[in-house]
Amino acid sequence: MHLIVSQREKILTTSREDFLISLSILASENNEKKRELKKTLDEGVNWDRFSEREISLSAYYHLKKLSLHDLIPLPINRKLENRFLSNTAYNIIHLENLAQLVKNLKDKKIPVIILKGAALCETVYPHVGMRAFCDLDILIRKKDIQRVMGLLEQLDYTLSFTHARHHLMAFQNSNHSLPLEVHWNLVNDASPFQKYAFKLSMDRFWQDARPFNFRGAEASWLSPEHQLIYLSVHMLKEGYSQRKWLLDIYYLLKYFKEQIDWQKLLEECREFHARRPVYYALSALDELFHITEMKEGLLSRKVLDELKPRRISRVERSIFDRLVKNKPLNSYFHRFFLYVFSIERLTDKLKALLSLLKYSLQLPYIKLKEKA
Repeated sequence: MHLIVSQREKILTTSREDFLISLSILASENNEKKRELKKTLDEGVNWDRFSEREISLSAYYHLKKLSLHDLIPLPINRKLENRFLSNTAYNIIHLENLAQLVKNLKDKKIPVIILKGAALCETVYPHVGMRAFCDLDILIRKKDIQRVMGLLEQLDYTLSFTHARHHLMAFQNSNHSLPLEVHWNLVNDASPFQKYAFKLSMDRFWQDARPFNFRGAEASWLSPEHQLIYLSVHMLKEGYSQRKWLLDIYYLLKYFKEQIDWQKLLEECREFHARRPVYYALSALDELFHITEMKEGLLSRKVLDELKPRRISRVERSIFDRLVKNKPLNSYFHRFFLYVFSIERLTDKLKALLSLLKYSLQLPYIKLKEKA
């Protein structure tokens, strides 16, 4: 990967602090980046802003690995070290709780796939303390919902159904455990837009899931191709509100490297109507980390070209630029257009808009009914 110092201002990050985080992660395996990182540190950084970034723990890990953490002012250094140690302990406790639940599910012969942060921080991240999460996510088969609910109630969980028809929330009363999201579908069919935007096949996800040892428990996680598709779709659904999801994909690509079947990914992106979210995610990652230029070959330009929509409107481009620059997206306005762009067929766009209108008209009645 080649990015000379004079090109730094061309990187589409919003601040020196964001640039430093990206550079810290890249410098761990690149001497040129390490020299550039030292230069950036010498030029000065707003360390308070740096420490507030959600992925600063990953940067801190790499700075420490490079023996550059001593260049951080002592109060901030101590603050980051305490956060890193606390997050490590916090993650281990909650992952152990989840592992015990997985063992209980296995005893009942209920298969489970561990999703997102819980699966990734144990596998693709270099250290368990680098990745923060606020809940735990698992995927079960729809036919097992009642059995899983029964087991959770036996284990002193309180169940809470959301308005969605694809998952439930569970909270354990006996300790301060994280909320558990139990999914049986990864697309919310109750959403007027998700229903028409994405056609993820749960049967295919289960068929290709891979076994792995999760803290002594026999569990499964999604294949790397399906991980990439799901993480990209999830980011779009959540309006790209957290930078850590891009970092998830970066470490996923590094972990699997040549194991990803890119042809299969392209075919399933077409089949699952997920080309746009995957293109957004990989393009944003390339803007931040220049992964298409890496000698490791984490991502080829050819794959991005295959995923790239034939037409990208000015509105779509402006939203993408906000995403890359880490500017907040308006929760409704921008997400509305992201969904509209992601729906491939015109007839489906019209159906989604009609469904949204119908839902909006019913909403006052639904709220009144809930209060009653």
